Amino acid sequence: MATNQDVKESVAQVDKLIAQVTDTEMWIRFGLKVTIALIIIVGFYILTRVLTGAVARLFTIRKINEHDYLAQRQNETLLKLLQNAIRYVLGIVMLLTVLSQFGINITGLVASAGIAGLAISFGAKNLVQDIITGAFIIFERQFKVGDYVRVGVIEGIVIELGIRTTKLKGLTGEIHIVPNGQILQVTNFSVDNSFALVDVQVPYEEDLDRVETILNDISEATTKKYADMFVEPIQILGVQMLDSSGVAYRMMAEVPPMQHFQAGRLMRKEFKQGLEAEGIQIPYPHMVMMNTTDQGNGEQINDAKNVQSP
Repeated sequence: MATNQDVKESVAQVDKLIAQVTDTEMWIRFGLKVTIALIIIVGFYILTRVLTGAVARLFTIRKINEHDYLAQRQNETLLKLLQNAIRYVLGIVMLLTVLSQFGINITGLVASAGIAGLAISFGAKNLVQDIITGAFIIFERQFKVGDYVRVGVIEGIVIELGIRTTKLKGLTGEIHIVPNGQILQVTNFSVDNSFALVDVQVPYEEDLDRVETILNDISEATTKKYADMFVEPIQILGVQMLDSSGVAYRMMAEVPPMQHFQAGRLMRKEFKQGLEAEGIQIPYPHMVMMNTTDQGNGEQINDAKNVQSP
């Protein structure tokens, strides 16, 4: 059972709470702090809008070619980085200022935030590495959207160049997402003109001088026929290989970036048709069936042989 002393203490606490709630000066001080906090928030909001707008206008002044997508992407990335930095810094300062108005010790919060930031930095070091590497890729213009690149063992067309990851689309449609921090070496096939290399085999029985004359004629005709495809005329580099089926000649043509696949297909078609028109067949394997009869039991034996024939 509650004693008189307990009842008196409970009544005293209730009276004290009522006195605090009905304290006009306390509410005035609280309202003043809330008002000051709102003024601080509005002030920092206006300051943030002004600074981010000034940075946006500064980057708008920069004249960039509308067809230079990489420069536009670089400009956009720099703008977002600076605007986010302004928002984060002013937001943290605003939060600490508002908390200090309500008597909260911000020194302990800053120390705790420093320790927490150190722990997060160790855990997110790969993320930080990805972002820094992505920034350097964009700033140094190592590659841009639309380029065909090789990253390690992955090849594809760059479809998205982000600050953290890069997306490549393979020739068969697969999408590769590569963290920028793992991009140690890049081979860009779209920076300069490409070279289409084509090997054409002819039989050993053919006169090589005549073959080279025919190949030259086909090269000149193909270059004229597809003038927009070739930067330089098709060149005959000479005999590339002597193998079991024939003599391999290598042709080379300089073409615009990323056109070597299509140019190679056209060259193979034209050289095959041109050689066949001159009576020269490209060698390919044949199978010859030979029928023999066993003299002892009169049984017929089929013997199949693979031979290389023009």
